[in-house]
Amino acid sequence: MAPSSFSSHAVALKKYDVFISFRGEDTRAGFTSHLYETFLQSKFHTYIDYRIQKGDHVWAELTKAIKQSTIFLVVFSKNYASSTWCLNELVEIMECSNKDNVAVIPVFYHIDPSRVRKQTGSYGTALAKHKKQGCDHKMMQNWKNALFQAANLSGFHSTTYRTESDLIEDITRVVLRKLNHKYTNELTCNFILDENYRTIQSLIKKIDSIEVQIIGLWGMGGIGKTTLAAALFQRVSFKYEGSCFLENVTEVSKRHGINFICNKLLSKLLREDLDIESAKVIPSMIMRRLKRMKSFIVLDDVHTLELLQNLIGVGNGWLGDGSIVIVTTRDKHVLVSGGIDKIHQVKEMNSRNSLQLFSFNAFDKVLPKEGYVELSERVIDYAKGNPLALKVLGSFLCSKSEIEWNCALAKLKEIPNAEIDKIMRWSYNELDDKEKNIFLDIACFFKGHERDRMTTILNQCGFFADIGIRTLLDKALIRVDFENCIQMHDLIQEMGKQVVREESLKNPEQSSRLWDPKEVYDVLKNNRETKIVEAIFLDATESRHINLSPKTFEKMPNLRLLAFRDHKGIKSVSLPSGLDSLPKNLRYFLWDGYPSKSLPPTFCPEMLVEFSLQDSHVENLWNGELNLPNLEILDLSNSKKLIECPNVSGSLNLKYVRLNGCLSLPEVDSSIFFLQKLESLIIDGCISLKSISSNTCSPALRELNAMNCINLQEFSVTFSSVDNLFLSLPEFGANKFPSSILHTKNLEYFLSPISDSLVDLPENFANCIWLANSLKGERDSSIILHKILPSPAFLSVKHLILFGNDVPFLSEIPDNISLLSSLKSLRLFNIAIRSLPETIMYLPQLESLSVFNCKMLLFRLFQSSFHFSLSGIVNLLRKCCVQ
Repeated sequence: MAPSSFSSHAVALKKYDVFISFRGEDTRAGFTSHLYETFLQSKFHTYIDYRIQKGDHVWAELTKAIKQSTIFLVVFSKNYASSTWCLNELVEIMECSNKDNVAVIPVFYHIDPSRVRKQTGSYGTALAKHKKQGCDHKMMQNWKNALFQAANLSGFHSTTYRTESDLIEDITRVVLRKLNHKYTNELTCNFILDENYRTIQSLIKKIDSIEVQIIGLWGMGGIGKTTLAAALFQRVSFKYEGSCFLENVTEVSKRHGINFICNKLLSKLLREDLDIESAKVIPSMIMRRLKRMKSFIVLDDVHTLELLQNLIGVGNGWLGDGSIVIVTTRDKHVLVSGGIDKIHQVKEMNSRNSLQLFSFNAFDKVLPKEGYVELSERVIDYAKGNPLALKVLGSFLCSKSEIEWNCALAKLKEIPNAEIDKIMRWSYNELDDKEKNIFLDIACFFKGHERDRMTTILNQCGFFADIGIRTLLDKALIRVDFENCIQMHDLIQEMGKQVVREESLKNPEQSSRLWDPKEVYDVLKNNRETKIVEAIFLDATESRHINLSPKTFEKMPNLRLLAFRDHKGIKSVSLPSGLDSLPKNLRYFLWDGYPSKSLPPTFCPEMLVEFSLQDSHVENLWNGELNLPNLEILDLSNSKKLIECPNVSGSLNLKYVRLNGCLSLPEVDSSIFFLQKLESLIIDGCISLKSISSNTCSPALRELNAMNCINLQEFSVTFSSVDNLFLSLPEFGANKFPSSILHTKNLEYFLSPISDSLVDLPENFANCIWLANSLKGERDSSIILHKILPSPAFLSVKHLILFGNDVPFLSEIPDNISLLSSLKSLRLFNIAIRSLPETIMYLPQLESLSVFNCKMLLFRLFQSSFHFSLSGIVNLLRKCCVQ
C-alpha cells in the first residue's frame, strides 16, 4: 500500500507493547503470572523474563527488549531490591524513560511506596547488603536514584484493592489507554496529502487550546471527506483522552436508531459498555465525566440536524474543553443550521495528485507503467478530480490489458460505473420530486446556464426553483461559478442522465428528457408519439440532417423545454413543409438557424419565459400583438432576413431584447420602449436602422447598444434614469451627435467609435467613456484623440478605456492626456502604440493603469527623478512585449 504521507510524524512502532519488571521469587507464581495472562488475553505483546539463570548474554537480550518496549510495568515487591539484576533493570528502564519519554507504571505489591522511595525496611536492608558485598558507590547511587524516581510516579497500591483481580483489571485498563495514546491509528487506504488536508489542518487550533472546535467537511459524494477525516484522526486522535470515529452515521442510525449510535459513541469515549435509553436524556454523571474529557470525535456522513445535536449535545452540551469534532456531510445546511461556522468545502484533486492516486490503485506505484500513460490520462479526465472514481477505476483496471482498458473507457461514455453511480445517487435519492426535476433538468439541459434565468424558467415549470436550487447547492449536487452560472461535476451529471435513461431503457421516447443525438434523431425523424417527453436538447454538430414533419410537435403536449443548438451554422434541422404548431406548454424555446420565414400561426405558448431564434430565417415573428405574459428574454440575434420588429405589448415582463445583427430590420417597434421592466436592448449592427425615437423608456433600462448601426441618423430617446446606464452609439452623419445626446449628463458608461463629434459632449457626460476604432478609418485616430481630449466630457471623465475591436488602432497617445485632471483609471486594450507618454505621470488622480494585448508597446520604467501620484499600476503590460 502507498504511504499516507504521515510516516515522518507517526510514532515508530516498537516490538513490545509492555515490559514487566518483577522479582521472580516474590510474584512469579501468583500475581505476575495472572497479570501476564490478562495482557495476553488483551492482545498486548508483552516481554517478561522467567529465566532464573542470568548472564551476560541474557543481559544483552534484556536491554535490547527494554529499548524495544512501549510501556514499562515495574512490580515492586518486598524483595525486589534484593536482586541486583532487578535494580540494574530498573536503572535501564528509568534511563530509557527519561530519554524517550516512555511511560513507567509502578505497582506497589504489598509494599509501602515510601519504603521504596526512601529505601527503608526491606529495601534499606537489601541495599546495605549490596554495599557490604562490594558494589561500587556509583552503582549504588544509580540504584537509589532509580528507586526514588520510580516510586514518585503515579501507580497502583495493592493494599487499596479488595482483590488482586480488581487490581489487574485496573492496571490493564490504564495500559490500554496509554497504548491508545501512544500509537497513532493506521490508514487502510491510499491517501494523498493535498491542499484540502492542509486547509482543514489550519482550521484546527493547537492541542493546548481550551476552545471546543467543531469543523464541517462538506462536498459531493466520493470527493474524499471521509478519507480526509480519517487522515486527521490518524494524525492527532491519540493525543486526546477520548477518541471515536463513527463512520456512516446516517446509514447506521437508520438501521439501528439514534440511541444505538449515541451509545456507541459514548461507550467508545468512556471505554465502557453503556446502555442509555434515550439520546435526548443522558445521565448527569455521564455528562460530568464527558465534560472533564478532551475528546477527538469524527461524525461521518451526518445528514440531519437532529443527528448532529443528539451526538454532540445541543450547544455542544457535553463536550469537554479543548475537544474537537469533525463532521462530514453532503448537505451544507446541516452544518449551517447546527451553528458550525468552520466549514470547508472539499475540492476536487488536481491532475498531478489525481494521477498519483489513480496509479497507486492501478499499478501500486506513483506513476503509470510504460504504455499506459495516455490511457491513465483519459481516466483522470473522466474522474475530474473525484478520489472515489480514481480509486474505483484504478482498482477495476488493475492488471487488465490495453484492449480491455480501451473497451472499459468506451463503455464509461454510455454506462457509468455502478459503484461510482451508487455513491453519486445518495444525495439525489434524498431529494423530493420537485428537487429531482430541477436536478434532472440541469443535468440534461441547463448545465452552464445563468442561475437567475434558469430559476425563472424552472419556477414557471412549477418546481419552486428558488428553494430547490438552494437545496441542490447545499447538497453539493451543483455549484455556481464566478459568472453566476450553474455548473455540475461531470460524474454527477452522468448520474443524472443515467437516472433518466433508466426511465425507459428500451424505448427512449418514453423518457422524460432526450439529449442523445441518436435518440432525438430517431424520435423526430420517425415522428414518434412522445406524450411523456418534457425536454429535448439537440446539438446540431453531433446530428445527421433531419426533415421535420409539420405535425412533429403535435404528439408532444408536455414538452416544456426545446433546444436545437447550432453554433457552427450546420442547420441540420429543416422544415420543408413548414410547421403546423408548437407545444403550448413550452417555457424555454431555442432554435438556432430556425429555417422558416415565420412561426406557426397558432403559436401562443403563454408560459414561455425564454425565446431564442439566433441566425434564423424568420422575416416576421407574429402579426400584431401576441400575449406572452411570462416572456423575459427575446433573442433574434443575426436573423438577417427579419424585416418586421415584433410587437411585444403583450409581454409586460420582458427584460432582454436582442436584435443585434438583424441587417434588414428597418425600425424598432415602439412597444419595446413602453416595457416597464426592460433592462437591455441590443440592436448593434442593425445597418438598416435610420431612426431610434421614443418619448418614454423603461425606468429599469441598464443597457442600450446601438453600435455599428452605420446608417443611424436620428437618436432621440427620453431616458427615465441614466445613473446606471451603459449607452453605446455609432458615428452619426455629418459628425454630429443628436441634440438629445448633447443634453444628456451623468451616464454610467458611454461607448462610441472615436470621432470629431465627441468634442461636443457636455461636461460630466459619463463616468466612464469607452473609445473604439472608427469603422471609417479616414484619419489617424491619434490626431482625433488629441483634438477631443481637452473637451468638457473628457476633462471631467473618471475612467477612460481605449480599445481596438478586431484590429489594433491608435498609433500613439497624445501628450495632452495630462489635461484629464479627474481621471482615476486608464485602460488600453489591443492598441498599436509603441510607447506611453511621460505626461501620464502628471495625472493627479490616476490610480491604475492597465495594458492588455498591446503587442507593439516597448515599455521602460519612468525615470525616478519624476514625481507623480500614481498610487497603483494594476495588470501592467499583461500580454505585452516588455523590454
